[in-house]
Amino acid sequence: MVLKVELPEDALRDAGLTGQDADQEARFLLLLELYREGKVSLGRLGELAGLSPADVLARMAKHGTYLNYSTDDLAADRKALR
Repeated sequence: MVLKVELPEDALRDAGLTGQDADQEARFLLLLELYREGKVSLGRLGELAGLSPADVLARMAKHGTYLNYSTDDLAADRKALR
């Protein structure tokens, strides 16, 4: 399935989505929101965006998004390491 979204030029310009990288940035922003909502994993975000793990983390930080890693996740990881 292909998703196509059309927006007026001024809306794209206001959002900073101009130039040849606009499609890739819009794609990343959509995937980032899906990650924030827990609908895609960090690995899947990177895979679908075509980015390395380091690039994903850097771009997430640029947009004020951090890892979805709770204290329950930490407890589970600590238990698994024992």
